[in-house]
Amino acid sequence: MEPPVYGNFRRYYGMRRARAVGHEGSVAVRADGVDERVLALVAWCKAHATRIRRIERVLDVGCNAAKPLLELCQLLDPPPTQAVGVDIDAHLVAQARSALRRAWSQRQPAATSTSIEAMHYFPTCFTSLMGQLPLPSSRASFPTNVTFVAQDWMDGTVAAQYDLILCLSLTKWIHLHHGDEGLVRFFGRIVQSLRPGGIVAMEIQPWQSYSQARSLSRSLRVSHARLRIRPDDMEWILCLLGMTSLGPIAQGAGFGFVRSVCVFQAPPTQVERIPACFGWPWVERRPNKLAPPTPR
Repeated sequence: MEPPVYGNFRRYYGMRRARAVGHEGSVAVRADGVDERVLALVAWCKAHATRIRRIERVLDVGCNAAKPLLELCQLLDPPPTQAVGVDIDAHLVAQARSALRRAWSQRQPAATSTSIEAMHYFPTCFTSLMGQLPLPSSRASFPTNVTFVAQDWMDGTVAAQYDLILCLSLTKWIHLHHGDEGLVRFFGRIVQSLRPGGIVAMEIQPWQSYSQARSLSRSLRVSHARLRIRPDDMEWILCLLGMTSLGPIAQGAGFGFVRSVCVFQAPPTQVERIPACFGWPWVERRPNKLAPPTPR
């Protein structure tokens, strides 16, 4: 098995949960296993429904096996009409599709409720003992409104079509593989992929976590040495791209995963293109600061 150089860990969510159990200082681990970040995001969206647009289309970039996306689609009220999960690892995309069928088999029959009880109506073991239910033919609701794509999201065209984008524990891997310029381009793609007033929920990994990641390959070590942007600069960059920071809404659980999930909102009018000033290099490093270059 190749090392997970893209952060494409197998059994990633089990690893997060295992590290959270019994870890002093971590947020409490829920007995129902629902991702605490998803619950916080659902509650936040409900509390700020008048401030944000209705969430109809969702994109999860770097979805892994899609646990947060599948839970979000079942707990948001009203539910999204379409959700797309994208991951660079085809094996994880296959796992996500299997998880979708499993989630459908666990749901309460004919349920319209957006509750944990409806989501976990049947025990997990039932799918192993009795098999999985066939997916319904209708495309209007869960689970057939959820699709998965195996691709590098940094490639291809961008269209403003999403009301909510999930970017959970991904910035480090984009940064290491694409460098400072690629990170800025990634943020630009997010801005251009959101409908006016849409939001992105972003879990930014701290700089100290880069050290372990760079050990996975020589190319990552070389890339790491060239990086000038730091995670503390990322909020500032997003705001320069027109996003508005709405603050942290949640915190992950488990040793090595205790980090904030922050929400950023796209401007009320569509961004047609990223300004030319965001070509590279567009910043120079001052002591622990990033600033635009001095005009000549």
